[in-house]
Amino acid sequence: MWKYLAILGCIVYAVNGAPQSPAGAPVAPEPYEYQYEVKDPEKNLFFDKNEAGDATGKVTGKYSVWLPDGRLMTVDYTVDAESGFVPKVSFQDNANPLQG
Repeated sequence: MWKYLAILGCIVYAVNGAPQSPAGAPVAPEPYEYQYEVKDPEKNLFFDKNEAGDATGKVTGKYSVWLPDGRLMTVDYTVDAESGFVPKVSFQDNANPLQG
């Protein structure tokens, strides 16, 4: 019984000790960046992505996928509170991102 009360006490302490914004106050966005790339010549797979968000909440990014028909599809995009998700899709014929 005491073990459960001790665990419950630790959980309550951790939750109350976590930083919190005032009730209803918006939390400011934190800038960030990330990227990844997957290349698998054995399975003819390629895809990648990179994205960055700024302190205003605007996000810009790009992702690419090598399609089975040999085209490379690339989507450049922005996301913000005013316009939402705005993509620009392009295709490169006869691409082979596994070379080079």
